[in-house]
Amino acid sequence: MDLKTILPYSVAMITPFDEDERIDENGIVGMLEYYKANHVPALLLSGSTGEQHSLSVEERIHLYRTVKRAARSNLPLYAGVASVRTSDAAKLAVEAEQAGIDAIMLGFPPYVRPNQREAALYVESVCSATSLPIMLYNNPIRTGFNLEPDTLFRLVDQFPQIIALKETGDLSQAQRIRAMLGDKLQLFSGIDLTFVDYFKKGYDGLTSVAGNLYPNEMNAIVTRLREGQHELADTELKRLQPVLEKLGQIGWVRVIRHLFAEQGLIKPACREPLTPLTPEEVDLLTNVLENSSYNGISGN
Repeated sequence: MDLKTILPYSVAMITPFDEDERIDENGIVGMLEYYKANHVPALLLSGSTGEQHSLSVEERIHLYRTVKRAARSNLPLYAGVASVRTSDAAKLAVEAEQAGIDAIMLGFPPYVRPNQREAALYVESVCSATSLPIMLYNNPIRTGFNLEPDTLFRLVDQFPQIIALKETGDLSQAQRIRAMLGDKLQLFSGIDLTFVDYFKKGYDGLTSVAGNLYPNEMNAIVTRLREGQHELADTELKRLQPVLEKLGQIGWVRVIRHLFAEQGLIKPACREPLTPLTPEEVDLLTNVLENSSYNGISGN
């Protein structure tokens, strides 16, 4: 793997649990076999989809090591290390590197809403703790914090290992970043529904949630965009959008858990406050999939 590049398409995996809400190692093995069979090129673990903030530091370290053992040796792995405490984020970065993870995604602490100076110090501490490539993750809706472009520019100049930004905030801010940094920084989205539009406005890649259920379809869309086949990619995504919208309304993490459990990949367990689908939601999900030409994992 080129350590100066993060692959343009990866799938953000869930974290499987058993009935006691512990990390389910057998579930990880089952999921990895599924991703392998569907030619997923890279995985993002311990991100928002992986419920990173419900996991203790020790659980996340265990997750890094377990996924690395279960993955085929040439499967790139990117690990989320965001934490409320800077020392925990730095420790997680060190442990991710020791576990053999290929790159880290560093989101900002949720809820505490640091200022720009404090956020920069947080990033500096993590960068100083690891030599791994870093993708910063700016997600103001979830964290209540927005990384301003000027802060980003200073950090990129100071730490060349910051090679990517996952930006799910203001699109105009992302365009300013692209204009300022050009190819010096990769730009990623985590929003499947709008990725064609984002790509046209300068984004490079996608960490896909929908790719859990539609790995080949989402990979094909990203590939077509990178090959310049924008109209074809747009057509394919528009055909897929109605079912993605409905699954998102039910709740992506819960839907993925339900369908993976139906296939025997994982146990049908959630970590509270998330809950299994209600009977009404199961009926709605069944109806959505039965009436779509894209029926996800059940059709793979």
